[in-house]
Amino acid sequence: MEPGELQTSWMSADDLWDYLELGDLIEFRRLIGTRIAYTHWAVYIGDIGSEHFAVHLSTESSDFGKEDKTEIRSKLTLNGSSAHVRSDPISHISAGCQCRINNSMDYRNKPFPPNIIYERAIYRLGSGGYNVIYNNCEHFVKECRYGSRESTQATLITSIGVGLAVGVASASFSVAVLGGLCGYGLLRTKNAIERTLPKIASAFF
Repeated sequence: MEPGELQTSWMSADDLWDYLELGDLIEFRRLIGTRIAYTHWAVYIGDIGSEHFAVHLSTESSDFGKEDKTEIRSKLTLNGSSAHVRSDPISHISAGCQCRINNSMDYRNKPFPPNIIYERAIYRLGSGGYNVIYNNCEHFVKECRYGSRESTQATLITSIGVGLAVGVASASFSVAVLGGLCGYGLLRTKNAIERTLPKIASAFF
């Protein structure tokens, strides 16, 4: 990566190894057919021998603890998944999918030092409680790197739910779209306020 660059292009796991540094966040592109269905996230913890390892919230066989990878609804598990925080070789996590380093939140959130990110990730090994809205793989890695639990995917899913609820109540597609957009905007604003409050408090205390 170039100095100051926070995100690489998509590439194979083998090609990514040359760019990785301790504590980097890795985003894996999961496809259903030719379309991106979702992205899976992990935090890089270094290499052991010839293997590069990352910590992520998953199961041995899949990101969500569901075996059927062809149905998108199985990906949107709310509760009850056996997914837990585990360490695996990046080649295993990628499962042939392309991936990239994505530290793009660095531009507004100061990351912990690499050794602290590593310790925060290792400390959580074995913990579970997967929830697509409140505790997914993206929440986990961003909490390790920044101490801030954020997930763009969860915000989008919640916004779609808001839009559908409004649409059903009003029986109007345009109102549903507007409701979804408003919900997305409100959730983004809520996340921004939650990020700002600790900084404001630290300035006074």
